Amino acid sequence: MTGTTNEWRQGWPVVLGAAIALGTALPVWNYVSSLFVAPMTETFGWTRGQLASASASAFLGSLAAPLVGKIADVMGARRILIVGLLGYACALLALAFQPGTLGAYTVIIMLHTMIGIACGGAVFSRAVAGWFNRSRGLALGLTMTGVPLAAALTTPALHFVISGWGWQAGFMFLAALSLCIGIPCVLLLVREHAHVQLADGGEGLPPRQDGASWPQILRSKGFWLLAIALLPINAAGTGIMSAMAPILTDAGISPLMAAALVSIFAVSVIFARLGGGWLVDHFPPHLVAGSVAAVPALGCALLFFSHGSVPLATLALLLIGVQQGAEIDLVGYLLARLFGMRNYASAYGVCVVFLGLSGAFGVAWFGRSFDAHGSYDLALALSVPCYLAGAALLYAMRSAISRSDAAREADGEKVLPGGAVLESI
Repeated sequence: MTGTTNEWRQGWPVVLGAAIALGTALPVWNYVSSLFVAPMTETFGWTRGQLASASASAFLGSLAAPLVGKIADVMGARRILIVGLLGYACALLALAFQPGTLGAYTVIIMLHTMIGIACGGAVFSRAVAGWFNRSRGLALGLTMTGVPLAAALTTPALHFVISGWGWQAGFMFLAALSLCIGIPCVLLLVREHAHVQLADGGEGLPPRQDGASWPQILRSKGFWLLAIALLPINAAGTGIMSAMAPILTDAGISPLMAAALVSIFAVSVIFARLGGGWLVDHFPPHLVAGSVAAVPALGCALLFFSHGSVPLATLALLLIGVQQGAEIDLVGYLLARLFGMRNYASAYGVCVVFLGLSGAFGVAWFGRSFDAHGSYDLALALSVPCYLAGAALLYAMRSAISRSDAAREADGEKVLPGGAVLESI
């Protein structure tokens, strides 16, 4: 049996369980949050800029990501995921029953993100990545498809719930998904491979501490290029996602069609994640990452000039979805490729901080831009150079990846073209 076949024979239940559970967790919020903008501003009399600024505080919760990642590296992912999903559901219920002041919403949404980090991509990726070597990119891509697939299915349902029973019912609906689907999937299917799992109470073997130490990671040019590239890319991407439904409806597209287009966007993310995962297993990852970061620049330009045209808006969202689908998944792949599994979740957690800070800026930027100019046009136009700058930084990772591969070969590993490794020779 080939190494690739054996990996999938053992690891497919983990990928399946992680994909389904991840679709009920924090990452889905970015896709569906824009559905709450209109009803909540109408209920409480907030401006879009005020709601966006308050929502931006949610990303301050991402500061907890390195600590959560370190705990997952020490204790294993499974326990953290269960606690995270339970806490995330409770935070959603708190949002449903908030008192209606901007201050209270700000605090609750920040805690919602801080707790939700424990059931985010970093922890799920750690559980999956340990099962795969030759097909790690595809495995992580398949895992992350749970988010856009869930978003594509959840968005119409959530629109129906909010329209029929109000935004409070929408939050309760999301909480029910985490409790009734997410937690059972983790309990039944998600576990870590023996070589990266702690030996606590006899479960598994002691972890094989392969990979870079934290001083090595912090001295790496590749780590900082990756982290800094996330700033402009995620500021633009998260800003667009936070305002996606209003951008479409302001252009004259009906709310129902806007919800359908958000679902189409989510479907495009699915294909981008599958395609990106396959590409990164077979081609230089810096080329794949840089290319998918550049494509949304065209999407932003098309969305700027769509003026209510459903076909143009659809094409624009498909192009923007390429980045959202592949880029974040590539963070996990590149970290494993560069530094191994020793400090995987905590290194991912540091990148999540960069994602959180840039996301906070992006949400506030788009909301305040609307308040100042009466439209999102300026923010969309400035998103184009943001994507291109991020793409340039990712292309520059070539030398860091080459040095990492050379070091692995010096340690007796055979590095294949896509980054997979054969056993010591």
